[in-house]
Amino acid sequence: MNRINHSSPLARYEIASGSTIGYGEIVALNGSGKAVPAADTEGLRVIGVAVRVDGGEVEAASGIFGFANDTTHALTRADRGKAAFVKDSTTVASENSNGIAAGIVVDVDGGTVYIDLSPAAVAAAGDSDTTYGAATGSALGLVKQAAAVADCTAAGDNAVSVETQLNALLAALRTAGIIAAE
Repeated sequence: MNRINHSSPLARYEIASGSTIGYGEIVALNGSGKAVPAADTEGLRVIGVAVRVDGGEVEAASGIFGFANDTTHALTRADRGKAAFVKDSTTVASENSNGIAAGIVVDVDGGTVYIDLSPAAVAAAGDSDTTYGAATGSALGLVKQAAAVADCTAAGDNAVSVETQLNALLAALRTAGIIAAE
């Protein structure tokens, strides 16, 4: 296991029946909250790296660890700061079928990809939900990309009133869910 730094074990997790987890492998939780070796399997959530396996339990630590780079969907140094995805419990990739995030790429050196597997990094890497709640009269909406709106200018050959352009801007913001409807 290539390790740059790590925390103390986050916790001990019961290993799912029929699963085997080895030292240095990426650990995930299944839908029942049991530890399994990380894989590109729907519903898994990465929790760290196995630093101790004792009977039917595993201790998982967070931090920056190095893993093998997938040859089909290889990560490069240009991917630093981007999400890395699980290929299997010892290999990471630039993408996978089920969007199982391993963490954030810190560096790539030769065939080793250094991944930040802290809880915040794993959560950020797995946040592919770009549909955010719209603003309402009682709740703020989250920022999301909206359609471009022309600048307000009252001069030129095709002058449009500032009021008309401001109303168009407000309508676009409402449509995008950034501000609440009237």
